Amino acid sequence: MAAQIVAESVKSALGPRGMDKMLVDSFGDVTITSDGRTVLDEMDIQHPAAKMMVEVAKTQDDEVGDGTTTSVIIAGELLAKAETLIDKNVHPTVIIDGYRKAAEKALETLEKIAIKISPTDKKP
Repeated sequence: MAAQIVAESVKSALGPRGMDKMLVDSFGDVTITSDGRTVLDEMDIQHPAAKMMVEVAKTQDDEVGDGTTTSVIIAGELLAKAETLIDKNVHPTVIIDGYRKAAEKALETLEKIAIKISPTDKKP
């Protein structure tokens, strides 16, 4: 699946030991980066599902300013697992329902463990 290939293309750039990517555009200009959004922005992606992965990175970057590579990798893994379930004849609506329930549970858990802070807190 094209979206999974896009996710794989940024996977090696993740984390403190992530590797830089050397990108060459159609003009021959070279960009070296380990930033997931930059990598995806420089890719000429035509496939609709793969373009969705670029949108995941853009949304993450616009909303949070970080975590683009991680969000694309997670989205790619969710798609890979969904494909496995579809191959086992699980209906897509069942998969979507399961993902929604998992997201709700994750948010619920995060709210329980979150530590409230205020802008005036000076503790490290």
